[in-house]
Amino acid sequence: MVINVKHETGGFEFIGSRGAGEIIRKKMKKELDKEDGIVTLDFVGVEQVTQSFIDEFFGIFIRAFGIEYIRGRVRLVNETQGIKDTINFVIKYSKERIA
Repeated sequence: MVINVKHETGGFEFIGSRGAGEIIRKKMKKELDKEDGIVTLDFVGVEQVTQSFIDEFFGIFIRAFGIEYIRGRVRLVNETQGIKDTINFVIKYSKERIA
């Protein structure tokens, strides 16, 4: 399943709300709950995101289910370096909270 992040969150280049993250989380969860579910998050047209937005799906999944829930099953495409940095920060933070 490919999720076009910009399209799903209102067409903005900057995404900063937890509400937008909740939309992505719910779509991801349906696919990841399948035994062979794989999600591709396509960030085409998105310039930057906030930690709150990313935490609403990556952070919540990691803290609730562990990193293995998303490892190897979530792919990112068309993400900027700033988006990568934000995602990595949230993942690191979330893994520390379950350790």
